[in-house]
Amino acid sequence: MTPQSIITTARAIINDADSVLYRYSNDTLLGYVNDGMKEVSSLRPELFNTIGDLFCTAGSVEQMVTFPGAQALTGVLSIHGGAAVTPFDLDTMNQFNPNWRTDTAAPCKQWTRIAGDPLRVFIYPPAPVGQTLDVTYISPPTVLALDDTITEIPAAYETALADYVIYRAESTDDEHADSGRATSHYAAFVAKIKGT
Repeated sequence: MTPQSIITTARAIINDADSVLYRYSNDTLLGYVNDGMKEVSSLRPELFNTIGDLFCTAGSVEQMVTFPGAQALTGVLSIHGGAAVTPFDLDTMNQFNPNWRTDTAAPCKQWTRIAGDPLRVFIYPPAPVGQTLDVTYISPPTVLALDDTITEIPAAYETALADYVIYRAESTDDEHADSGRATSHYAAFVAKIKGT
């Protein structure tokens, strides 16, 4: 699946197949494909789960992902090249070890989410100098060129992305706009992506 194959499918449905007189340029429709990928990442963020290295702030239990465009940190797997890191319950830790935030720095053993902040976590114990953790996070979709192979999502979503392109084209073309058709293609896109 490529943006070009998605655009070809969409052009056939919106009757925009005359390459001499296209109503929509390839650049415009490519922009819609890239916007559709952003919508997919919003509806199904788990499809964009990526592994990366989190360089810890020494002496701190609070750590933050700074990967460009990261939407959320989804897990802490292990010390890079070392032991696994397991989740802990914040309330339990606070109850049984109220001073855990100020314990001596040592290699990470546990982690927990910070409520309301998708990019930060608490780790325990505080990070020693030079600690790197293997983490999973939701990355933004790659900006695609016309002939790029789309590898971030299943090929079965090609028709869903074509629906998105049709929705955008039908929504923006004043001369040929059919809002009911645009709405139905957006609904089809959402249903296919969510699996409903």
